[in-house]
Amino acid sequence: MKKSLSFLILAMVLALVLSSCGKKEMMMPMTMMDGASNALVTLATTGNPKPLQAELGGEIVESTMLMAEAGDLLNLEKDEHLAPKALITPDGEVYAMVAPTITKDNFIFKDTEGNLMRMDVGSNEGHFMPFVVNEIMEDGGTPWYKEFWYWLTGK
Repeated sequence: MKKSLSFLILAMVLALVLSSCGKKEMMMPMTMMDGASNALVTLATTGNPKPLQAELGGEIVESTMLMAEAGDLLNLEKDEHLAPKALITPDGEVYAMVAPTITKDNFIFKDTEGNLMRMDVGSNEGHFMPFVVNEIMEDGGTPWYKEFWYWLTGK
């Protein structure tokens, strides 16, 4: 009995060590651990990075610099692309909205180490807890008249 218990403990320790040696797990960004701020929701749903810039600092840039890197996170068969503007924070994180052609509240996040993630801000779900998108779930996108309103009002 004592031998089998020792073997079980050894197996558990070995499994723990092996699991930590594998592919590096991408962690949820610290800025999103307590939920999505209004500024992040605005970026993910309207493409406007200005409120998030006011919250985190940084520079608003053209999202084309991120488009080439993020291509495999987008459904290019459905002409999915990034909103025109992205935010680069002072510590090097990048936030850019996935244009609302097939989804309403997704964005691309690039962390300080260069890891890219497609994130959902949780707006459609109502919980506003960002999560990593593993499979793109189409929700119909944002209607053209809302996008036109965002454009008119500068949101």
